[in-house]
Amino acid sequence: MTKILVVEDNLEIRGNVVDLLEAEDFEVMEAENGLKALELLAEDKNFELIICDVMMPEMDGHGLLQNLRQNPATANIPFIFLTAKGERSDIREGMNLGADDYLSKPFTNKELIEAIQARLDRSARQKQQLEKAIEELALDNLDSLTGLPGQSALEGEDGYFERAIASRDGKSLLPFLLLGLDGFARINYAIGYSNGDIILQQVAERLKNFTENLVAIYETEKALVRLSGDEFAILLPPTDRQSGAVALAEKLLKVITQPFDANGKSIPLTGTIGMAFYPQAPSLEELRRQASVAMGEAKRAGGNRCQIYSPRRFGVDASKEELQLASLLRRVWEGKQFKVLYQPRVDIRKRKTIGVGAVVHWEDPRKGPLSSEKILAVAEESGFALELNQWIWEAACEQAKVWQKSRRNLQVAVGLSAQFFAQANAAEIIEKIIEDFGVDPGYLVVEVAADTIANAQNVNGMAAKLIAFQKLGLKTTINNFGIGHSTLNYLEKLPLNNLKLDRSLVLNTSQNAPIIGAIVEMARGMKLRTIADGVETEEQVKLLKKQKCDEIQNNASFSPAEISRITR
Repeated sequence: MTKILVVEDNLEIRGNVVDLLEAEDFEVMEAENGLKALELLAEDKNFELIICDVMMPEMDGHGLLQNLRQNPATANIPFIFLTAKGERSDIREGMNLGADDYLSKPFTNKELIEAIQARLDRSARQKQQLEKAIEELALDNLDSLTGLPGQSALEGEDGYFERAIASRDGKSLLPFLLLGLDGFARINYAIGYSNGDIILQQVAERLKNFTENLVAIYETEKALVRLSGDEFAILLPPTDRQSGAVALAEKLLKVITQPFDANGKSIPLTGTIGMAFYPQAPSLEELRRQASVAMGEAKRAGGNRCQIYSPRRFGVDASKEELQLASLLRRVWEGKQFKVLYQPRVDIRKRKTIGVGAVVHWEDPRKGPLSSEKILAVAEESGFALELNQWIWEAACEQAKVWQKSRRNLQVAVGLSAQFFAQANAAEIIEKIIEDFGVDPGYLVVEVAADTIANAQNVNGMAAKLIAFQKLGLKTTINNFGIGHSTLNYLEKLPLNNLKLDRSLVLNTSQNAPIIGAIVEMARGMKLRTIADGVETEEQVKLLKKQKCDEIQNNASFSPAEISRITR
């Protein structure tokens, strides 16, 4: 049953409104002034609508609304004013405070019910639109840039994977290839997104020709899909030996290494392949996981190669490797070998870099760079995440101060690990760092992961911490916001400035457009700016702009000097 709060000092009017609403099957609570209403809301914030008089003793309607909008837990409750004051200035004041509607006394029962229903319908539509978009992903659409099928073509009873299994004999292996282009994010920055899209189209064309030749030679079905920005999946013909699949994969890499033409520019490119086999991997999901692990290992080894997933190498013995990595990163930390690099944040309409995201960086001399996410995850497990997170903040504040002195108006966003955020004095630690470096807090943004919020035991305590950061002058961002429902109920209760879309949504922008659009609309309703993380292609930029996303953040990481050159 929909719960409504009626706030009115006139007993007769309040009684009439309550009787009318109860007759319409609403659950109604009442208060005679703003202070009494706040007392009720302190005990129960689950009202779906508030109807309130303007002129009341002790606290008027404007005072009540101002209090509600300042509290994250009540800021988004729809609010309708009832008033005998019809001056435009009074109406404007109420609307400026965030009122959703205004009814002038005297009003009819029909007018009141219609106003209530309109507010409730609008609120319900916003929630339903988001939930529907999350639950109903668009499937079976061809990728608009390359014309290739999307990942949904692999799935289902009639998908490429099930058809390929049906075509093999009982003993043969089914090779699954995951192909990623090496360093494509940096290529995009070097030649521009539009030229990057031209290269992706040419890559897709070469892959189509390659797989069509396989179909003709081996009399199998074509099975090529684009999974994300620069990632493709291919099911090769069934084979009795892994070596045969490796030979085909190496031929494919040679096809990719031929230079590409982007508006007269010759662009060299290499690719990396991770490979797994059915039935060693018994499902499509496991095939993708194993191929992804193998590709990641191949990229860390320098790229431009094919790597087969080995259970011995990546499975049972993986825990030993994790322990070795933890020990290695501890030595790297103690040896002060980590760096802080920056990923540009760009206003999507102005095409202007307005800020950066700070990420920790370290490159293994033998295996190549390790992702920031991996470094932080290992640090949390190994017990030095708090010190590392504080050092990242210190490095970011030091750099922000340099940009501040040179009047480089770049806002620096820095994440907080779950362990750091859980500290009772987290805000005090950040405040001390800001004071030590003398940086204007307006140059800084604190980012908290959606998982940290979703796993919080005390939402009010989390809101209080975020408010403490805002009082320091920092903007607040929830990042890694994806397709899960777990954080939706918290958003309205938290004091946030920005919402950063998880890169898993951005990687498949065309397929996830309904979700992205719904999240952006929801964020706008909460007065949050939306940032898309992990943007790699001009195609993604165009789709995100169409969905009215505010900013994009690129995957490529740069030194402070490189960022300064890029943004001149």
